[in-house]
Amino acid sequence: MSERGDVVEAVDELLTILESDDEVSFAEVGGITRNATEVVVTETGVRSDSEWTTTGVWCRVFAGGSAAYRFTSDLSSNALSDAASRATTGGNQLAQSAPERVDVESSHRGVHDGWARESVTDRSLSEKRASVEAALEAVETPLDRARITYADERVDHSIATTADSVVRTTVDRASVDATVAPVDGPKLRRHHGSTRGAALLDRLPNLFAEIDRDASTIASAATADPPSGPTTVVLSPSATGQLCHEIGGYLAADVAAFGFSPFEPGDRVTDAPLTIDDGIRPGSWAATAYDAEARPTTPVRLVDQGRVESFLHDTTTAAKAEEIPAGNVIPAIGFEQAPRIHHRHLNVHAGAASRDELLADADVYVRRFGPAFYRDEFERTQRNGAMPPSSLYAHDVAERMGDCPDAGTVELPIAEGFLVEDGELGPAVDSTVVWTADALETIDGIGETRSTVTGVASKHKSRLPYAVTAPAIRLDVRCEN
Repeated sequence: MSERGDVVEAVDELLTILESDDEVSFAEVGGITRNATEVVVTETGVRSDSEWTTTGVWCRVFAGGSAAYRFTSDLSSNALSDAASRATTGGNQLAQSAPERVDVESSHRGVHDGWARESVTDRSLSEKRASVEAALEAVETPLDRARITYADERVDHSIATTADSVVRTTVDRASVDATVAPVDGPKLRRHHGSTRGAALLDRLPNLFAEIDRDASTIASAATADPPSGPTTVVLSPSATGQLCHEIGGYLAADVAAFGFSPFEPGDRVTDAPLTIDDGIRPGSWAATAYDAEARPTTPVRLVDQGRVESFLHDTTTAAKAEEIPAGNVIPAIGFEQAPRIHHRHLNVHAGAASRDELLADADVYVRRFGPAFYRDEFERTQRNGAMPPSSLYAHDVAERMGDCPDAGTVELPIAEGFLVEDGELGPAVDSTVVWTADALETIDGIGETRSTVTGVASKHKSRLPYAVTAPAIRLDVRCEN
């Protein structure tokens, strides 16, 4: 029997085990066949390349009013029984105060074969290695260091539930994570990903040409003292995308359950026409036709003309809020960790301001931020720590810990920034933008041109893909050195 056939049989066997267990109120079972590649290239040449195939099954089990998640690459009957037993026991032992409610009335069957015209498995490892090497060699800016990691995977994924939902999807996901340090310049980092399969390899020359231009600009710029205090900043489309990724995180129902979110549905956060949707774009890095609950991924409006419309939900938080889930339970990359509530592809609507109009009254232009830092220690610990796949469990944690005065405060280091002098970009500067939700009130310009950023978020140790398409914006923030 084929590897895929073995996985399908294992899914059926594990689902049968869980269906026969009276302690299980609901369960989802998924099976994966994953063909993956990784190529690492540095300034001295290829450091490593490898390809491999993995198979496995996962289950998210609701028992005793709580949920637990298990993944195993061992498809034997004993291993499947053990996974079912551990998941059931884990749910029962969690002692969650608010029981999970799962909508078992709706069921569906669906198939989606992905967005790739050419699978990542259609190109050989040597072809992939040569493409990455050639793209880096074409960079003309003198580099002190470089590290390029290309990774791809073709995942055949099937999900079955005890409510008779059955779906099958195929994802051809590829990404390149590039870190380059120009001679006499700051380090630049770029991530590009898609689910169009081998098409990303053909885009590498253009992507690295953009990296080359950005590296040359920042390396040749003079430097100046970093800004401090109240500052009017223009965020490039990429920097806006990074900020909106953080905003999207605060619009997740489980983050709100911790007490971290500064938002509530219905809040007017700005008089500017800020509108943010979350949905699926064909071929997007974070695209998937169905989520880990076997729900179809449908669009949801999060912010409409400056007003918070909705949070992102799973079936349990949606039941509590009397909302309809839109397929936002995103499987972790690799499936070893639990799925989490998360945005997929945020679409921030464009405005009417030109780049010159935005820069006219600005102090600083931010091209890219570095990794975000959450100022509140409890928020930081919870975001980085392990959590059961049980969203309502966050309420129990929040009740034990009390108030978090700095929750919702994000420090965003300026990785690539410039002073604005007479409407033009001047010397390079670095500083840290301290963002709170109040800053949204100061938005006074939204650009007409947009671009897309992609990345991998870490939430409770689950690595989740995300993408944001956004315009430039101008707003007032506080900068710290």
